[in-house]
Amino acid sequence: MAVQTNYSDNMAAALAGMIANSEPNVLISREVEAAAGLGFGVPVIQGTSDNQCDAVSASTDSVIGITVRDQSTTDDTFAQNESALLMRKGVIWVTVTDAGGVSAGDEIWVKVADGTFSNTDEGSDGSIKLAGCRWETSAANGALAKIRVNLDVPAVAGAS
Repeated sequence: MAVQTNYSDNMAAALAGMIANSEPNVLISREVEAAAGLGFGVPVIQGTSDNQCDAVSASTDSVIGITVRDQSTTDDTFAQNESALLMRKGVIWVTVTDAGGVSAGDEIWVKVADGTFSNTDEGSDGSIKLAGCRWETSAANGALAKIRVNLDVPAVAGAS
């Protein structure tokens, strides 16, 4: 039996994919289709089969959830064929990938090239707007911030 012998003096306040508070949320589970697996705190789409999820790959994709961190795994990913927990509604920590940072209340865009979160449209089919979702906190590029997720809000026709 392994025994922990090293302890950090300062634990991280949050990690990508952690549920940010105790308010009610909507979570679903799906089997990971992606061969490379899926990280925590990343947007996912419907996989090719029922009850599967996969990485974002096109601006026409429809995000079905944000992966929720699993404390029982030793990696920072869900491996292929593992069951991943996805947030459809609630507040979750994600990594900011916008050079100018983000501000609370900003819209949320997913960059198709790498499946990361921003507050700006990449243009030319480079991003997906998450209707019903907003940045809950402000943060600089590379830092963690909370997003308020409500993926049951339909996109408005003609809106960008």
